[in-house]
Amino acid sequence: MNLSPTEAADALRDIDATAARSREFKGYRIAAPHFFLWGAIWILGYGATGVSQDAGRLWLPLTIIGMAGSAYIGWRNRTTAGAGKVYGQRMWMTFVAFAVFIAATYAILPPHSVDQMNAFPALLTGLAYTMAGIWASRRYLWLGAGVIAATMLGFIYLTPWFAFWMAAVGGGGLILTGIWMRKA
Repeated sequence: MNLSPTEAADALRDIDATAARSREFKGYRIAAPHFFLWGAIWILGYGATGVSQDAGRLWLPLTIIGMAGSAYIGWRNRTTAGAGKVYGQRMWMTFVAFAVFIAATYAILPPHSVDQMNAFPALLTGLAYTMAGIWASRRYLWLGAGVIAATMLGFIYLTPWFAFWMAAVGGGGLILTGIWMRKA
């Protein structure tokens, strides 16, 4: 059987598209445990803050646990030593960059309420997912838009219950996203 040059080019394009889609779905499955972990952290952190505003101190240890857990998940899912090491370093640098940016923003634009302190990292997380969706994968775009919309909805309309709202909708949403990603 002989293929014409056009048929061969079409077949190669189909193969490339299938390989790209396969990589995307593999990436979703690898990301799913991170969503489960961070969803649980959001539930614990925001839930504790809803019970007592002094519980905001829990966010630092929860974040450190999340970073260590994410590093472990990334290490466990590495495909090659070199790629896993570079990925891990980039993840740590990303966490540090976010933490420094949040701290710097709080330093120059101090929040006036606990809800403002709680909303900002959630909005920043939504922005990061939205940007990942614009550049890499539509599922992240929808996740980012959802996190931003839910945060704003709760901040504006559910002020007395904002922390509990973020625990349920933010943390629960991340866990549901993990399920969605795992089934990809």
